[in-house]
Amino acid sequence: MKRKHLGKIILLGTVVLTCLLVVQVYWFKRAFDAAEQQFDHRVQLALMHVADSVSPAPHVKKLSSNFFFVSTESALNDAALDRLLKKEFLSRSLDLDYELGVYNADDDTLVYGNYVKATQPRLPEDHASAQQNAMEKNFAVYFPKKESYVAAQLDIWIFSTFMLLLMMGFFAYAILSLLRERKFAELKSDFINNMTHEFKTPVTNIKIAGEMLKNKTPEQNGTQVYIDILLKENEKLREKIDQVLLGASVDHLQPALERVDVHQLIANCAEAFQLKVQERQGQLHLKFEAESTLILGDRELLTQAINNVIDNAEKYSPHAPHIVVQTRDSGKGIAIDIIDNGIGIAPQMKQKVFEKFFRVRSGDVHVKGFGLGLSFVKSVIRSHRGEVSLFSELDKGTDVRIFLPRA
Repeated sequence: MKRKHLGKIILLGTVVLTCLLVVQVYWFKRAFDAAEQQFDHRVQLALMHVADSVSPAPHVKKLSSNFFFVSTESALNDAALDRLLKKEFLSRSLDLDYELGVYNADDDTLVYGNYVKATQPRLPEDHASAQQNAMEKNFAVYFPKKESYVAAQLDIWIFSTFMLLLMMGFFAYAILSLLRERKFAELKSDFINNMTHEFKTPVTNIKIAGEMLKNKTPEQNGTQVYIDILLKENEKLREKIDQVLLGASVDHLQPALERVDVHQLIANCAEAFQLKVQERQGQLHLKFEAESTLILGDRELLTQAINNVIDNAEKYSPHAPHIVVQTRDSGKGIAIDIIDNGIGIAPQMKQKVFEKFFRVRSGDVHVKGFGLGLSFVKSVIRSHRGEVSLFSELDKGTDVRIFLPRA
């Protein structure tokens, strides 16, 4: 994933989650306000009902969010008032703790106070307070746990808010993990590039020195054979280094497009493998059935991609390889099938073969390589707006199908 695309995804995801959080907080606040208004309404109804039973003209005031004052200016029985409030609150499902205070109507001095728990089923008789019913009084009720009680009524909102925060946490963790993995991938790619470039210099020097030695050494002394072996193995090493470099640059392919004849390109690729296949008593057939063969593509990248597929077909054939490269018209493009009679691929391995450094287990067949071939093929074909798919059965062979749009 390109850095700018990753930045856009992170920005978009952050904006979306932030908007969701703002909306969630807004509606949670609206729901809390509505629940608080409903609570206040029930409390005022309860207080008014109790006050009507002890006073002809009571008046209920809300002095703060959890403090209610009832003006009765009537003689009150403190304990009886306490019991009436408890009963009225329970009848309206107001099962929460509250504090009751009874005040002298003349000087607002506290003459009775009681803290009533929501779990207290019945209030005891207080004969001492019953003696004070000749005095004009007012009373007040304070709910110390009102906020927590109202919030408890919004359990679904609290749950949804918690899930949203949890989702934001997972998003942040995923982004951090993605950035960390990206950093490791960049470090790995830089390491591979640096190492392979460091290897290319001595490989080039060995080739130059070997060719100079070959030109200056007489053929009669028998050392030419060893020099040829040295140059041949040095060329193999160079090819392996190029493969690793291509694999490391697979995520940054920029094809140089030109008109390419697919049949001519495949023929050139097949020619390079004919000798190797014939040495193993195998056959490499070309079946060109497509009529329109011109595409827009990068000749070098497509050549390397086709070579990789044919090379795999040859390497994973334990006996005499029989390889068929077939083309045909397919909609607005050309389909290329590269079919072999090799060991095949297990169903659970089919998707993994296009991953970097993945190699199919080949049993007793020793296969050389780094596991970069099909990963490179997939990236090349996708960079040409094409598709690559794989059909295979164990011990029956594999068909790698490539689709490329026409020019």
